[in-house]
Amino acid sequence: MKLYHNIMEDLVEEYYDDVASRQNICTCERCRNDTIALALSMLPAHYAVTNVGNKLSKLNSLRRQAATDLQAAMFRSIDIVAAAPRHDDDEFLVPVEE
Repeated sequence: MKLYHNIMEDLVEEYYDDVASRQNICTCERCRNDTIALALSMLPAHYAVTNVGNKLSKLNSLRRQAATDLQAAMFRSIDIVAAAPRHDDDEFLVPVEE
């Protein structure tokens, strides 16, 4: 059983959902995944091995410290994916197992 988790994944997914609800961007599964993966590639990973209470504490702390970088990465990713969406390339989709 894996006990570590990249907290940045949670933050990027949450921020994407917030931005997508207010912006006119494609929110199909492919564009969502491409945008999130690209943003995560631009940001440093922040792994945690903690219980739920400590993890929430770390999330809140990380939100304050990395908000500007996260926003910049998200908007760059949205621009890149919007310029060349791949939602018609489903034959190249490879599911990622967790």
